[in-house]
Amino acid sequence: MFGIVVTTIYDGAFIDAYHEHFERYGRTAEVRFYVVGDLTTPEACAERVRAYTRRGLPWFFLTPDDQRAFLSDFPALAAEIPWRSDNRRNVGFLMAYRDGCDPIISIDDDNYPTPGWDFLGEHAVTGCDVTLPVAVGSDNWFNICSMMTVDCPPLGGGQTVYPRGFPYPRRTLACGTVSATAETGRVAVNAGLWSGDPDVDAATRIVTRCATREAFTQSYLLGRGVRSPINTQNTAVMRAALPAYYYVKMGVSLAGLKLDRFGDIFSGYFVQLCAEAVGHRVRVGSPVVEHRRTPHNLYVDLWHELAGMVVLDDMLPLLETPLTPATDYGTAALELADRIEAWAAGQNGFLWGEALQDYFRNVAANLRLWVAACRQLD
Repeated sequence: MFGIVVTTIYDGAFIDAYHEHFERYGRTAEVRFYVVGDLTTPEACAERVRAYTRRGLPWFFLTPDDQRAFLSDFPALAAEIPWRSDNRRNVGFLMAYRDGCDPIISIDDDNYPTPGWDFLGEHAVTGCDVTLPVAVGSDNWFNICSMMTVDCPPLGGGQTVYPRGFPYPRRTLACGTVSATAETGRVAVNAGLWSGDPDVDAATRIVTRCATREAFTQSYLLGRGVRSPINTQNTAVMRAALPAYYYVKMGVSLAGLKLDRFGDIFSGYFVQLCAEAVGHRVRVGSPVVEHRRTPHNLYVDLWHELAGMVVLDDMLPLLETPLTPATDYGTAALELADRIEAWAAGQNGFLWGEALQDYFRNVAANLRLWVAACRQLD
């Protein structure tokens, strides 16, 4: 049974679109839907979900009280999942894990299924062995936006954009390189792409106002050791990998900035490291969803992203150093937690000080709590 997890503070219009899509492909009975409410989520969203629940579908709107009750068995972790934050999706992840969903799919509330791409059918490769061409990129970094046709007139012809969370020191056109040689591997993470408004950083949006559409006929496996940003839009994770897929808490204040909009980026990189340690692979490409981006002030987004852009550059040695081979994701995640803590303790320079080091100590501690919660649910 597929498990789809989303959090929203809007009316939930996307829910009807997914139901229609699943009906079209005859897959309605294959999915459990977890819509994680927040303190300001309107009642209209809850009622939209409950209308499907009353029809016998295992589609759940998780009220604040539902979430508090579920997290009562994990009080230390509950204290680390803030309200008024998309970090609430962690509750949905754990519920889907408890219920045995496999894979567990994360979407955002502005992602809509598109005609021509069987959303669940494409994500069904998660947990399976596949043979595909290999995305090798450049310097072990692959630009998934190279798989899209990019409409950005200010860039001129032959140019591309890079996904949010792609480090600036690693950006070159060669990052779109794909090997003609195919490899076989088990897919732990399936990262689907997005048409329309791509998930690029605010700086790129301000300059280009770009739009995209898919320009590939085949998905790829990331090469061994190759990294690429993975967000929470249209991403499936095999159940066994969830102990390494903790959505990182944001919000620390740093030198007049606020570290935000990188929670999914950090979690995506962390699960990649753990998948590599276990010997599994990341698939990128299908399915494609349409990103109908909710209203944002791009300058506020940029203010929220600047600290993450700085920290990510400093994080490159951590992300580019493989973990010790592991037999399971919990073991890999615990080693990663130790590495995060040691890495942060040795950092200095712009933004680095007690607040940022304390923040990453907290990230490491929360990753340990996350592994413990998954083991308790097992």
